[in-house]
Amino acid sequence: MAQAQVQDNTFVKEFVAGCVAGFSKIYTGQPFDIIKVRLQSAQGDVKPSPLTVVKNLIKYEGGPLALWKGSLPPLLGVGATVSIQFGVNENVKKFISQRNGGKKMSFTELFVSGFLAGFANCIVSTPAEHFRIRIQTQSKDAPLYKGSLDCMKKIYQNNGIRGAYRGLFPTIYRDSFGYGSYFAAYSILMDWLAPGQTRREQSYTKIGVAGSLAGILFWGLVFPFDVIKTKYQTDNLDKPQFKNMKDGFAKIYNAKGLSGFYQGFLPCFLRAIPVNGAVFVMFEVLHRNFIAPPLPQLKAV
Repeated sequence: MAQAQVQDNTFVKEFVAGCVAGFSKIYTGQPFDIIKVRLQSAQGDVKPSPLTVVKNLIKYEGGPLALWKGSLPPLLGVGATVSIQFGVNENVKKFISQRNGGKKMSFTELFVSGFLAGFANCIVSTPAEHFRIRIQTQSKDAPLYKGSLDCMKKIYQNNGIRGAYRGLFPTIYRDSFGYGSYFAAYSILMDWLAPGQTRREQSYTKIGVAGSLAGILFWGLVFPFDVIKTKYQTDNLDKPQFKNMKDGFAKIYNAKGLSGFYQGFLPCFLRAIPVNGAVFVMFEVLHRNFIAPPLPQLKAV
């Protein structure tokens, strides 16, 4: 009975630790994210540079704090999504490890754990990112929404749950395959950077490096799906231009070729380095001190 209670507490703690790690992800990466979204959603033949986006945000939309515009939905949503990502991944890995007798997990097993984590993550990440993107891309002169809560309320009132979940399918493709690769790559990188070391012995520097590289891999693999998702989530909700994913891919390719699927990649690439390093380091700090603290040393008699 006591053992079951310990396992239950560990299960909950992993989700809580993921949530706290998610908050660090938001404030580290939000400025890069708003630049990425503005570039992805830009209309017309002339595309602004990342520097132009930053200058316009600061000059016309509220000063430096405009770089954190739309932070409330991700603060609420990403805390939950990172909680789901790490919580599901850790617990599926434990389940698989118990089933295979504690043997070292294969790439396929690591990928499956991350894939399920990413799939579960979409329940929260789709509406959270949708609301955030609407706030990030609305005009300051003629805003549709007063703020993040007003955005959530109006979309749900006017378009229901289907409107809130606009972009669900590209999000599922992005997060399932992306997080399968992400968590598998992180584990393999840590085996390479810290061979033979236990989880507690691994340095935070190596954890940060592995997390950053895993984040770069994630975006390199799934960025086209993120572009499609942004197009969906900035589209007119009542008279959408994009009917489905196939239609979205075709329209982007016909308009801009392959380069259209990597619009806004530079700020996303730069964002991946500090954000993913920080989130893995924060999770491991919490894991060592909150989820699995070291046993107290017994004094010598």
